[in-house]
Amino acid sequence: RLETPRFIVRSLEMKDVSERMARWASDPEIMELVAPDAGPMTVLQLKRQIKGFNNKASFILGIFNRDDALHIGNYRVYCNPKNRSAQTNVVIGDRAFWGQGVVIETRAAILDFLFGPMNIEKVWGVPYARNFASLFNYKAQGFRCEGIMLQNHRLADGTRIDQYYFGLMRDEWLRQRDAGGARP
Repeated sequence: RLETPRFIVRSLEMKDVSERMARWASDPEIMELVAPDAGPMTVLQLKRQIKGFNNKASFILGIFNRDDALHIGNYRVYCNPKNRSAQTNVVIGDRAFWGQGVVIETRAAILDFLFGPMNIEKVWGVPYARNFASLFNYKAQGFRCEGIMLQNHRLADGTRIDQYYFGLMRDEWLRQRDAGGARP
């Protein structure tokens, strides 16, 4: 359980999976930029997915509004203990929270967790080129673009899109965090 001024980020439990969450996971506008291959999802399918996360090397974390405990989005975190690296991705399913700094605020807590107790040395992510909010958020938190896979992914309509590779090392995060940057 991680806490920020406005949000609580914690492991999802079966009781958290709802029709509301299934609607996000089935909404093409929401999912196109984070998981374009995802099709409609049911509550049962989402519960099966959650069972695949072990809270040791793989996590599915819900983002909950601190004021009313409303579930507004999710992170997936995949750790590679041998390489001491972790991949993260995030979806803010509740459109009312888009553009509200949710990712910057909550990912800061996740980075502290990964670089601290999890002893991770590098965190990385691979947003699609059309996901302008994600590109902005990675850059705002000090991640560096380490490469671009040109036309790496093919959308359902046949369009090919680029995919960026962003990375952040522990020492870079700690230096930036201690200087007061990378937080809302």
